Amino acid sequence: MEQKGKWLLLLFIDILLFICALSLNIIALYFLVILLSFFIYRNGNAVLFKEYDDRKRQKYEDYKVVQEAAKESIRTGKILKKKKEL
Repeated sequence: MEQKGKWLLLLFIDILLFICALSLNIIALYFLVILLSFFIYRNGNAVLFKEYDDRKRQKYEDYKVVQEAAKESIRTGKILKKKKEL
């Protein structure tokens, strides 16, 4: 939890700097915000969005299983044979 708190604090600081850069129109601050955002994205993304990435990965794996089953049933013609029987 300590790591997540650190990255959330950095993200909050980055958002505040972005708002200040927009309101004060300081070009150097824009570059600082871009660099800090890139740093957070590269190093903190796995910590901040771990649960989301795990759920997304699980949904994708479930989708691939269903897709493979659909391909197999179409290839073998099981669905078409059942429709013809009806």
